[in-house]
Amino acid sequence: MEIGISTGLFYHKDILTCLDRLSRAGFQNIELWAGAGDWGKNTHFDYNDEDALIEIKKTVSLKKMNICSVNAPFSENLDISSVDEIQRSIAVSEIKKAVVLCEFFKADHLIVHPAVKALPLTDRVFVEKKISQLKKSLADILDNAMLHGVKIACENPSPNLLGGWAQDLMEIIKDFPKQHLGICLDTGHANLIEPPDKYLEKIAPRLTALHVSDNSGDYSSHLPPGEGKIDWKKFASALYASGFKGVFMMEILGASRFADPARVLTTAFENAREIVRKGDV
Repeated sequence: MEIGISTGLFYHKDILTCLDRLSRAGFQNIELWAGAGDWGKNTHFDYNDEDALIEIKKTVSLKKMNICSVNAPFSENLDISSVDEIQRSIAVSEIKKAVVLCEFFKADHLIVHPAVKALPLTDRVFVEKKISQLKKSLADILDNAMLHGVKIACENPSPNLLGGWAQDLMEIIKDFPKQHLGICLDTGHANLIEPPDKYLEKIAPRLTALHVSDNSGDYSSHLPPGEGKIDWKKFASALYASGFKGVFMMEILGASRFADPARVLTTAFENAREIVRKGDV
């Protein structure tokens, strides 16, 4: 299995600088972090700037890198499950721009976030409304994505967000075609609920992509694999058993952004390679 990393690690830096660092660290497969980080405060490229996109494409080609996927823009104001219809529509419009971005970079799939705000789980009327809005958005996004030859992967968010629990996410997407809409398993988010290998087993039929990171089980700190408490041997075995054929894509964020880039990237690459090797994936 090939190893990759999200450019989100450096979303506070210029994208071309980011690509250079990743290339020098040995990464050929990347996920492009679209839109803004820090809930809209930072961005390392403007996906509305055609010249910037052309420059990224040239740089990726020159460095013989491969953009495998794009992480769709999201923020508190870009929520495809918003009960505010205007906000929901705006969010869907931005996701559609990311679909075109995928097509432009020949990325296989787009990672979409089902929700971005904490959910009052005791308010069933509100929850059902959010689910209805999310399904409406996914249907609209999927119709558009199919026209552009792009697959959609719905990420499992933290457990306090809509779709965070495996059974809930599977229920939400069950009526959408598997070949066009799958799940991106975020190991760090899953670990806040149960061991990621157990979570993986529940969503395996729809597994399309990975967001690999580590934590201690109490906070989604997005550490490099091996620096938290996830049992990676068990996860690798479950991944192998699932038949997953995609990229072992890491999404490292948080405090790692401010650590020594060379150390973080070297640690991430070597640990990922060891995990993949031990699991025969």
